[in-house]
Amino acid sequence: MSSIEPTAISRARTPDHISGYRLEKLVGAGGMGEVHKATQLSLGRTVAIKLLNTELAKDPSFIARFQKEAAALATLSHPHVVAIVDKGKTDSTYYLVMEFVDGPSLRELMRSPQQDTPVLLRRMLEICRAIEYAHGRGVIHRDLKPENILLDQQAGGIAKVSDFGLASFLDDAQAASRYALTSTHVSMGTISYMAPEQRVDAKSADARADIFSLGVILYETFTGEVPLGTFDPPSRKRAGLDPRVDAIVMRCLKPDPDDRYQSVGALIAELEPLVPGSLLSMPPLRLTRWQRAKQKVRHAASVVVRTAATLVVLAALVVLGVAWNLSGKVHKPLASPGEVILGDLGAEQSQPAPGRKEDVTPDKQRVVAGEGPDALKMVVAGRPAVFENKALVFPPLEDTKSEDTKSRVGRMRADVLGLVGGVARLTARVRADAPPPTVKRRLMEMLNGPPPDPVAALLLTGRNSRYVALVHRGAGAPLALEWGLGERSGSMLGLAAPEGEARLEMFITEEGVLQAFLGQGKDQRPIAEPLNLGPDWQAQFGEPPQPAFGCIEGTCSAEGFTYVVDRPAPPGTTPATPVVVAPPQQPPRTVASATPVKAVVPPKRVPPPPPPKRQPVKAAPAKPTKRR
Repeated sequence: MSSIEPTAISRARTPDHISGYRLEKLVGAGGMGEVHKATQLSLGRTVAIKLLNTELAKDPSFIARFQKEAAALATLSHPHVVAIVDKGKTDSTYYLVMEFVDGPSLRELMRSPQQDTPVLLRRMLEICRAIEYAHGRGVIHRDLKPENILLDQQAGGIAKVSDFGLASFLDDAQAASRYALTSTHVSMGTISYMAPEQRVDAKSADARADIFSLGVILYETFTGEVPLGTFDPPSRKRAGLDPRVDAIVMRCLKPDPDDRYQSVGALIAELEPLVPGSLLSMPPLRLTRWQRAKQKVRHAASVVVRTAATLVVLAALVVLGVAWNLSGKVHKPLASPGEVILGDLGAEQSQPAPGRKEDVTPDKQRVVAGEGPDALKMVVAGRPAVFENKALVFPPLEDTKSEDTKSRVGRMRADVLGLVGGVARLTARVRADAPPPTVKRRLMEMLNGPPPDPVAALLLTGRNSRYVALVHRGAGAPLALEWGLGERSGSMLGLAAPEGEARLEMFITEEGVLQAFLGQGKDQRPIAEPLNLGPDWQAQFGEPPQPAFGCIEGTCSAEGFTYVVDRPAPPGTTPATPVVVAPPQQPPRTVASATPVKAVVPPKRVPPPPPPKRQPVKAAPAKPTKRR
């Protein structure tokens, strides 16, 4: 069995000085460490520096994994593989210096508007060629997924494979023993993209495990879904896709490695004929006199066509200029949803709301907004909010033309500042819907373009706009866990939001591990990797956090808005037997070790006088229960 590797977001000090490099800014953080954009002083060029987390730098197994990534990258020199520049060690950690790829990951590109099928086929061919080259050098990647494929914008959007931290070596027994990180019957990788044999025993998985991962990426590229259980061929989900792609994908995804392609070269041989010749890199051919004459005719025709196209574009620019003047506003991209919702939305107003504030047990207190006999104090800013059918609701916007952020963003916060606990849980059934179409809105869309997608967010907020948020961008869009805690900020994308309402949950253990979930009971699944806030996690917020709900654009609602805290036991009390809460049955996305993470519910407080000592009894794991 494997566990989730918590993402470390706190750092006690700035990174050590790295001789010969100047760190510019943090561009990414994860469980293994951080990636910084930096300048190589000797050449004045931009590079990426990957720093191993200082705590993990004390663990020989993680040091070995870090060094193995350097060894794998040093073995490879290919236009579709991220190149390594240098490696080294500071006083407290290790670092890798790699080429800086200025562009999005394949995961980010999957969320953009649908791209042309030939372009997607060409990109998959580039990825396959990189893996074919790596296999030829004796390196198996073992963690292929869209997040590890980068698109170099400066090089025309070509794909580059990165993150060889879980790579293994095929032939070099000495290198394999030197960098061995897996034991027999231990799985490593990302569960949705792992071959069946890799889930059982990563050490015995060979190059055909990468072919399975390529099949998953190929399917997801064309359908936007990961092939789990029984799934339709990709040509049924994407109109115009060549049915031959179905056979390629199905063969890559065969459970038995012997039934798959036995090499990436065999996969390329069947994929390459599907890519139009104009998108392939081919050597120039010698043309006959007749071919040169036809080429000149086509060139002349293209000049005429381009001239006509230029006139059409100029006419369109005139029309757009008029529309721009009519709109009177310039569209400006918004910052991250959490920053926007917690920004300056004008004066806050207190608004009473039906609810319930109750002591579930002597140690546990619960606050429910939207229904109940108590009058809760809600603090509202920005857009007006109402309570409808036991739900907190931000109604549709009346003026779709307005570009004023304050008129498009709303925030509602439950005033429960005195509610302090070692364990916290925030849940609600959330919807984010586009506004209903009207004639006025359609006219405004013609002038201003389509409005931004609606965004709803569950938040825990603290002092100076510190927050952690679960962000819902509408059905089908990926859910996100986002945080802004002073200088430490970031976000992680997760599962796609379902149609209709989505039950979202944030749960923080006494050890300060924050987990985000979609659904409940047996259907509950983790949205992203856990965040390790630390035992003193409330200090990250500057004060005990308060639950909130926010909305940008569209219509947003939160029903069953519930916040529960377990108050810490006072000093000197005798703790009760701890209860271990079993993790969700659905395995998490990222797998890093063989030990499962368990969340521990804080012990219940025992009032004085203390009861007689009893022999402690180990409690069985509690089954998930339906929560409000």
